[in-house]
Amino acid sequence: MVMYVSLLWFFLVGLCPISVPDSIPIGMFRTECHDRHFWLSVNSNFLGNKFRFEVQADSKFREVSGQWAAECGYTMALDSWGDLLLRVSYLACLVENQMETKFQLLVWFRNQDSNGKEKSYPLLLTCPLQVPWSPRELVCEQNYMEVSVLKLLPPDNHIGTAWVTPAPVELGEGLLEWRVVFRIPALSQGGGMREETVPVRLAHLLGYHINTTDSRVLLRCAYGSKMAYMLQWGETDVEVVSATILYKLKWTLLTVDMSVACTIGQARMDGSDVLWSLPRDLPTLVHPPFIEKGLKLGVGGRYLSECVAHQRGYMIHNNNRTLELRIPFGAEGGFIKSHVIDGFYSQSYFVDVFLLREWEDTAWSLTQQRIFRAIFIHHLPRPVTLINKTVPSQSEFAISLCCFPHDVSLGNVTVAGQRVLWKEMEWKGVHLSQIPFPNNTYMYLFQMPFSHSLIPQKYLGDRFRRYTLYGVFSFILFPGGEIYNHSATVVAELQDVVLPKLKGECTARGVRTLAYYGNIESSEWSLYVGGMKVDWELVELGGFSLDPHELYLSLEVPLYAPGMAYEGLGLQGLLVSVLVSLVHLETAEEQTHVQRCVFPVRELLVCLPDGRMVVMVDTAGVSPPVNPNHTALLDPACRPLETDNSRAIFSFSIDSCGTVATHDGDQMIYRNEVRNMPPFPPHLRLLSQPQPHYRVSLGCFHPENGSRTLAIYLPSQSPTLIPEHTRHPEDRDKKIHSLPAGG
Repeated sequence: MVMYVSLLWFFLVGLCPISVPDSIPIGMFRTECHDRHFWLSVNSNFLGNKFRFEVQADSKFREVSGQWAAECGYTMALDSWGDLLLRVSYLACLVENQMETKFQLLVWFRNQDSNGKEKSYPLLLTCPLQVPWSPRELVCEQNYMEVSVLKLLPPDNHIGTAWVTPAPVELGEGLLEWRVVFRIPALSQGGGMREETVPVRLAHLLGYHINTTDSRVLLRCAYGSKMAYMLQWGETDVEVVSATILYKLKWTLLTVDMSVACTIGQARMDGSDVLWSLPRDLPTLVHPPFIEKGLKLGVGGRYLSECVAHQRGYMIHNNNRTLELRIPFGAEGGFIKSHVIDGFYSQSYFVDVFLLREWEDTAWSLTQQRIFRAIFIHHLPRPVTLINKTVPSQSEFAISLCCFPHDVSLGNVTVAGQRVLWKEMEWKGVHLSQIPFPNNTYMYLFQMPFSHSLIPQKYLGDRFRRYTLYGVFSFILFPGGEIYNHSATVVAELQDVVLPKLKGECTARGVRTLAYYGNIESSEWSLYVGGMKVDWELVELGGFSLDPHELYLSLEVPLYAPGMAYEGLGLQGLLVSVLVSLVHLETAEEQTHVQRCVFPVRELLVCLPDGRMVVMVDTAGVSPPVNPNHTALLDPACRPLETDNSRAIFSFSIDSCGTVATHDGDQMIYRNEVRNMPPFPPHLRLLSQPQPHYRVSLGCFHPENGSRTLAIYLPSQSPTLIPEHTRHPEDRDKKIHSLPAGG
């Protein structure tokens, strides 16, 4: 309920003509009436360099501070949102009590601007009593304890006797006669309690404010006052003032129990919850049997309904005669402050809670206890939660980082060593969004496509590829500007690789292979021809043609070049093959293609590693003509395997068909020759049909000790084959020169 705030200018000027009030800015003050307190808060933006509260009674001013504030029922503190809060008991000093149904207080807020000029703002606070007084009411404020009880009725036979009603503020003669009996722990070894009776004036000097209203007796003291003592209740520390006030009517001495006790133990973390405990049935306050009549929880001065408390996660449990209040760290209603300590992110959590307890016992028909507690959890390490929301099939990293209060802002993200500012992210292909939560925190959702140039890729084999996001998220903490860097590495694997594809074709020059790139960097693959890695030395040695295109790489291997494999020689031509392989550098996964081609040839000699010779000779153009069917090797029995009208093919082992082997250094030379060997004896030849003297020398070189290699003798580098009788003597017996070929 909002209280009445009046600026009675004529009244204020009349009381204090020296003080000139300033106009009250709209929205800077908030005033409310609660069960038993005035609430006045000042916006943190309006506090200025210096500020203070003063209260005015008649023409006197009193600053609200220190011991006086505690003894007189004033609490001043910064709330969890940084606003200045003044909470004043309706029974506080200088409060005008109008028949205990309406209360009024004149408060001045004074602050100093940056120029040192002080301004004053008077606020006349007026509150009606909303909830009737209970027989006994206890208050545990942040800086004081208070108890007020209903004045005892006189005995029936003294109904007409006048009450002793001293003035409510000054120590009247009647109040001077009052006594206070304190019970405190005995110092003797036997323990127990001892009593000490003091006059009310001495009690005031000891820090106890004792007063009366028309219907109530009041005791208030700051924490740590004389005659107070500590009590351990389970794991909870309780400060107790056990007191009885004695006062007399004309013929009767009356006593009233004015004991009060408040929990002073601090809240602590229990798992993810803030835990605060307080006694449920402390013997100094409760006289069994007792009945719980009600329990309400408030936060920030507002009562919470059961539904709202449940939604926020607030819970109160009765645990072995102890009430436990559990609040999830960071729950709505509190305030989170961020810190960076030794490079680690931490949070402090502040929440102002309020409990109203009601019970009945044998001594009091109804007791109300109001407990105000500012709960602080300082510098709790709060590791940033990274949630990997990446769905690989969507080809995009999606990660969330949470949860942050509003004093934290993401400044930039560094990916693979390159910093990207928030305002630059969209046009650099990165998406960042801020998602709020009901408890005034939020998370960041960071999205980045796999295909981004800053995302490294690694092929794993079987068409799987690994994408890795190396990111450093830099957060700025306000208002101090501290920087917190959070590193994150997120990995995703996706079977999205298009492997390179090899296609081959035969050309007039040799064999061409087209290597289509696929979607992996070509630098990750090594190219092999015939088992030999293709490098510039091999390209130059073999006369390869290497031509890159947009979609593929063209590699042409000339006939007889290294890497060309011989598979057979027939009248149709020379059958060769080229094995081209792409081998991934890390996985050793291999893509292969074999292209076979037949090249027409007229004459050729092939020396095979298995110790065979294959030779094709061409008798065309020989004069007089030579029938290929009539040719043979040095052993006349070794005839052609296949012939046509001008060509003959022989295949034989180097240790057969009359082959002659000779040493030449560390090599063996195997020689043979193709001759014209008509099938009839020379003496039967017709004189009119002279036979040509046709001979082609053959030779293969093999190491004496070691593995043999394939060698193909190139017709283009051999002399023209002509009949023996038409050659010059120096041209006879020339063999076809050879060039080794890979196989």
